[in-house]
Amino acid sequence: MKLEKYVLLSAKLGLKSGLHIGSATAKDVGKGEPLPVMKSLIKNLPYIPGSSLKGKMRSLLEITYGQTQNGGPCGCGKCQICLLFGSGSHSTTQEPTRLIFRDCSLTEKSAEVLGKLGLENKPGVSIDRKTGMARGGALFPMERIPEGSEFDFQISIRIFEDDNTENIRKWLIVGMYLLEQDALGGSGSRGSGHIEFNNIEFDKAKFPENWREEFKNIKSELLEKAEIKKVKH
Repeated sequence: MKLEKYVLLSAKLGLKSGLHIGSATAKDVGKGEPLPVMKSLIKNLPYIPGSSLKGKMRSLLEITYGQTQNGGPCGCGKCQICLLFGSGSHSTTQEPTRLIFRDCSLTEKSAEVLGKLGLENKPGVSIDRKTGMARGGALFPMERIPEGSEFDFQISIRIFEDDNTENIRKWLIVGMYLLEQDALGGSGSRGSGHIEFNNIEFDKAKFPENWREEFKNIKSELLEKAEIKKVKH
């Protein structure tokens, strides 16, 4: 298999609500101190790990198209999702991962604002189902990167011989749309992690402003028609 080129997808990832991607473990919950967000060791600034973005996008695509295995990620090595994200060592069909998700750093402007205002603390409580009131001693506040912050988002895409670059673009449109409709990071069902993508470019070409409308036209065709590559079973 021959690697022909790399294609870059870049965008601005904006927060429409506070974001929490934490560095704490379960043993830290319930001590009263806010659960910290993940920060760069060198810059001491929060960032979004590429692994979080890759894992959430893959998960959303798999549940949208029914490609999970026993409740976990698909590892068939044959479907288009495995071609994009990797199939795992247990697969009998080994195809190299196409998508390389970079860690997302704050834009210069957002880093400057955050340096002045700091992170926000969002209180959290556990509700007693009998009384409908907060259960005593069950506080679990957490740090959040505030609404309005913006990150530089990048995916480097490996294009191998026989790969269909345009169809990879279509899969990414659906993946990004699903991420916008869902949530990133912790406490997504309680308001955190609402994101949006802007200023998107794919292979140096700008996405149209109405790219979300394209999602409606291509969502149903992906599994059958928008093949990245035909894989022999």
